[in-house]
Amino acid sequence: MKNIFYLFILFIFGSCAINCDVPGSGYMFEIPATLSPKQRVYSVGDTISLRSVFSDNVYDRATEQDYLLENFLFYPGVNFERLDTLGIDTIELVTEAHFDFLIEKRFDLNIFNSTFDGVVLLGQYNYANNEYILEYGFVPKKPGIYLMYFNSFIGQNGEDQDFPGKCRLTDISNTRTVLNDGADNNADLLLEAVEPGWHLLYNNKLDRNFHDLGGYCFKVE
Repeated sequence: MKNIFYLFILFIFGSCAINCDVPGSGYMFEIPATLSPKQRVYSVGDTISLRSVFSDNVYDRATEQDYLLENFLFYPGVNFERLDTLGIDTIELVTEAHFDFLIEKRFDLNIFNSTFDGVVLLGQYNYANNEYILEYGFVPKKPGIYLMYFNSFIGQNGEDQDFPGKCRLTDISNTRTVLNDGADNNADLLLEAVEPGWHLLYNNKLDRNFHDLGGYCFKVE
């Protein structure tokens, strides 16, 4: 009898291991977002908006399946880079002196000022009626060439969250932002950056370190 029970346990766990193999480093949930108006050049005082809305049936690029993520914490974050400054010692961090931020009180998105990263927006999506939503706006106050990232930080904060169908062999989850339906989002402006490292990113790691992180380049005049 014990042998039968042992074989049954092996069958159950063996089936799980076979059927829930997650390629790569874990789940990679796709998060859509839209930045508008979609322009290459803005003027000081223009209002730029970003909106991210999606169903709680979320597509995972790693397994090519949809998963029901109810009350899931995505840990969305926004940060900015100034491309027309040079070097680690002389780089000008983007602060609230560069942008005014427009965040409605109904959204859990907060402004933080970091000594190393400059201004950063961190929070969570609103979840209601099987839908996630987050919106914010920003108004440029200084001319320059900028890079904005809209991404999430599940891997750093909430990778162990459970959901139906989750493979027990992995706790690693992350997201890929699909900004403006996968448009190029003015990525070529990286080649106008003063720091050569941005040129290397454009030529070698554009998908992983720009598009997948919700990158958008723009000029302010």
